[in-house]
Amino acid sequence: MSKLRSSLCVTAVAAGLAFAGAAAAGTAQAITATSTARHGTHQRADAIFRPTVTLYRNEALTSGNGRAILRLQEDGNFVLYKDGRPVWQAPNAWGNGVSAVFQEDGNFVVYASGGRPVWASNTWHRGAYLAVQDDGNVVIYNSRRQPVWATNTGD
Repeated sequence: MSKLRSSLCVTAVAAGLAFAGAAAAGTAQAITATSTARHGTHQRADAIFRPTVTLYRNEALTSGNGRAILRLQEDGNFVLYKDGRPVWQAPNAWGNGVSAVFQEDGNFVVYASGGRPVWASNTWHRGAYLAVQDDGNVVIYNSRRQPVWATNTGD
């Protein structure tokens, strides 16, 4: 029981730190929940983001354990880092991305200046949410908790 209590406390602290970091970056509205689930013998604390989370250049969304970082870089590239290495990038975003918006309609879009879309997940599902998962995968789930898009970079 004390092991479970300890891991729940660690999860709560990690969520608090993630929220504090997001608040400092101006994206406090992005983090609305942290879910925990058994994964082998380890606890998972995937970071969950709801619409209308928005990233601007040099901002990122991070998994609960810090292993996965989805970043809109200073150069406009939209990249997922796993264990410090780039593992996925949005096609056509490099040099163009000014903002990345997880929209109310469930579509995740990278916009260039002037509001021109340069990449989209093409997921139109009201009630969807975005998960930056501890296994290094980024997934959009519909309201029934079914995956509708993923970077396919998980362990």
